[in-house]
Amino acid sequence: MSYAINHVHIRSANPEESASWYEKYFDAKNLFSKKVMPGTITIAMDVGGSTTLNISSQPPGSSDKTSPAQLNTLGLEHFGFSTTDIEKDINEFENAKIPILMPITEITGGTKLAYIEGPEKGNHRTSSITKIVKNYNIFQYRKRRM
Repeated sequence: MSYAINHVHIRSANPEESASWYEKYFDAKNLFSKKVMPGTITIAMDVGGSTTLNISSQPPGSSDKTSPAQLNTLGLEHFGFSTTDIEKDINEFENAKIPILMPITEITGGTKLAYIEGPEKGNHRTSSITKIVKNYNIFQYRKRRM
């Protein structure tokens, strides 16, 4: 049996606004928007590849408390996007006044990464944008180390 990550699911106080942000900055495509649980909507976004980004509103009566994603803490730290031009993308984020939490950094194998702040301060505060260079494949790297 084989497995793959099917989706990343986040809760949002305003899922339509969050979805628009991912459409604008990551060329995400709205696959559908529908009621999944009573009183909530879920917007499924195609963000490239096989993993879907689901953005849902809160169920009625639920808490407004958030669990912020933060660098270097336990729990969700970030989710990453691949790009072909990280320098151009980070420049666009800077021009749009999107906070850059970590500037472009090169790591093993020539991979470059940077962290930006997501559309809401809360459960998906930190998004990462990653550029893959030199055909570096993290999954091949992990298999070699196992």
